[in-house]
Amino acid sequence: MSRQIINLTKQTLTYGLGNILTRFITFLLLPLFTNLLTPEEYGLATLVFVFLGFMNIIYHYGIDSAFLRSFGEAKDKDSKRRLFSTAIWLSLGTGFTFSLLIYTFSGSISAILLKDTQYVNIFRLAAGVLLFDSAAHVPFALLRMKEKAITFIIIKLINVVTTLGLNIYLIAVVKIGISGIFLSAFIASVITVIIVYSVTISSLRFNFSLTLVKDYLKFGLPFVPAGLASIMMETIDRYIIEHLKGTATVGLYSAGYKLGIFMLLITTAFNYAWQPFFLRIGNTKEAKPVFARVFTYYILGTLFVWITLSAFIHEIVRFKLFGFSIIGPSFYDSEIIIPVVLLAYIFQGVYLNFMPGIYFEKKTHYILLFTFSGALVNIGLNFVLIPRFGIMGSAVATLAGYVTMALITFPVTQKLFKVPYEWTQIFKIVLSSIIAIYTIIHFGNSLSYKFLSVFIFLILVLFMNFPLVKTKVKYLFK
Repeated sequence: MSRQIINLTKQTLTYGLGNILTRFITFLLLPLFTNLLTPEEYGLATLVFVFLGFMNIIYHYGIDSAFLRSFGEAKDKDSKRRLFSTAIWLSLGTGFTFSLLIYTFSGSISAILLKDTQYVNIFRLAAGVLLFDSAAHVPFALLRMKEKAITFIIIKLINVVTTLGLNIYLIAVVKIGISGIFLSAFIASVITVIIVYSVTISSLRFNFSLTLVKDYLKFGLPFVPAGLASIMMETIDRYIIEHLKGTATVGLYSAGYKLGIFMLLITTAFNYAWQPFFLRIGNTKEAKPVFARVFTYYILGTLFVWITLSAFIHEIVRFKLFGFSIIGPSFYDSEIIIPVVLLAYIFQGVYLNFMPGIYFEKKTHYILLFTFSGALVNIGLNFVLIPRFGIMGSAVATLAGYVTMALITFPVTQKLFKVPYEWTQIFKIVLSSIIAIYTIIHFGNSLSYKFLSVFIFLILVLFMNFPLVKTKVKYLFK
């Protein structure tokens, strides 16, 4: 078990460190946008990004997950090359078709989503971004399956550095407004495709198997409605906020939501390593106890980060970087939603922890049930809570959606693949976090009390007999 967990930890740390770098560089765009754009302009850009999020699901239609599963089962190089080549040609063909449609009807899309046709060129750029992003998706999946984490991260870094540099130039220097955001994204996507194909093209052949296409679609298409429900749960609140409160409030909410990146880094890095990991060891005898221990460590690590960030979030949002605060003064009111968003991402990771059984038993149709249930709860609560509580109501609705997904997923996946989770240890960790958060809420006005609350969590976990912590401490003081 230890060897398997160490391997997963190495992959997670590699992806994690890479994601920290890439997300941090991307994060530098937040002070740029919130200090140089108005809340309304930032709100408009956010609504276009929501559109991109929805369309990404359509463009990918689960082909990366289908490819990962098939590649993991393939035994020889020729089979793997055939799998890769078919996935590439399929994704290129569908991507070009979808982008042509978006480009053709960009005026109508702009009028419907932004209530103005003056943004037609932004949606034309979006069509290009979607095309090139979809072209890179399968090659990135190949790098993950081959455990080429460093190569993966380097290419991602090139993408975000290019995006950052172009945004600074086009928005701060040339001053072309929100158009610069999407022109930057388009150029960076083109460069990324060129690089990722240069390192994976040796696996590409002029092979196209209709049999494999059918297999990919059979496995992958159930991910589409589930993916749409998932992205709906994460982003549809922007359109609801725009409808109920206006575009400026969308910008305010989005700025606070962006600071959830601190937890998103962890869940994203974990998932990059987690999916290939459980697919590789799923048939071994030690898989179930390994999965149980991984979940315990996940809860411990994410709750520690949540407590720490929640304690110091007031100071974080006002931290000066190159003369700019993390978010502009016009967006400071968004800090109240950040702890809730962080907690929502923790439950997203809980949901991901419960997923192995779905893959092993090929029951991907269940994913639609999980995500659609979460989306319904989220959407319903948004309409109920936003009129009364504003952006905080939307954040709580998102949290409730992810909690719903985790709660519904657990009993279903346990029937398919029963994992002996360490509930006693998890209860102790959660109880420790509740005590620490109580300290923050009631005594957290000074920095000393904030540090104390984090320290309380660590001490409580240690003395509640968490085995890993005890073992490590005993080893250190031998």
